[in-house]
Amino acid sequence: MYARRIHKIASAVVCAILALARGTYTAQTAPQSRIMRAQQQTTSGRATFESTCAACHGLDGQGGERGPNIASRREVLRLSDSELLKILHDGIPSAGMPPFASLGSAKLAALVAYVRTLQGNGKVVAIPGDPQKGKQLFFGSSRCSECHMVRGKGGFVAADLSHYAATLSLPEIRAAITNPGIDSPQRSTLIAVILHNGQVVEGVIRNEDNFSLQLQSLDGTFHLFQKSDIAKVEPHAQTLMPSDYASTLTAAQLDDLIGYLMTVARETKGASSGKPNWEDDD
Repeated sequence: MYARRIHKIASAVVCAILALARGTYTAQTAPQSRIMRAQQQTTSGRATFESTCAACHGLDGQGGERGPNIASRREVLRLSDSELLKILHDGIPSAGMPPFASLGSAKLAALVAYVRTLQGNGKVVAIPGDPQKGKQLFFGSSRCSECHMVRGKGGFVAADLSHYAATLSLPEIRAAITNPGIDSPQRSTLIAVILHNGQVVEGVIRNEDNFSLQLQSLDGTFHLFQKSDIAKVEPHAQTLMPSDYASTLTAAQLDDLIGYLMTVARETKGASSGKPNWEDDD
């Protein structure tokens, strides 16, 4: 009898400890799960925005030739999430905006969440490193400016990075620098166009049809060739985006470079909203 009673008490204690452990584990992991879901939603929303909305509204949401500013325009900022969701779902036919109901509720919700980050409603992330040192790297030893432009200065053949870091997380920016994807625009391969007369011009293909090919060389000059004049088109072994930054830059230098890109993105967004810049690029 006594042994059974001790056994019951011990079992009750073990159950209580397990229940407490489960509760503690749930309390610790629940916020992490919410953060992960929020990050996944933002990633999904960004992908949908870039593939569906950016052509009209710009990658940063500041507007383009065919779509208005939805990042800082006062009328848009005043819309509730449900109102914004309805616009995305139904479209605005009178303004030339098509409906996107076919995306489904999950993608539309993620799209709304991402638009809010463009509007500055997301969590402000601390800028890493020393942006001034990052600027020196960008225009100096890292040679980023040979291809990329920032606020009107730099190269022409790769993407303008003035807004690039505005909507990306630190890990995403770091990964884009140290391990650019094979399909990334930064990984564009240089092309050598060899003409029948022996002339060779290297650059990036910008336009091509059945009869002609347009190439932009590293100095920004556009070259238009008739295909009847081209003897051969060969991909260059070199890609625009170096793949060895993970080894050629230290962790501190990567932080400096990321900090510079983030600072530029915030300044550019502030300038478009009428706010003063942190500094002028000399």
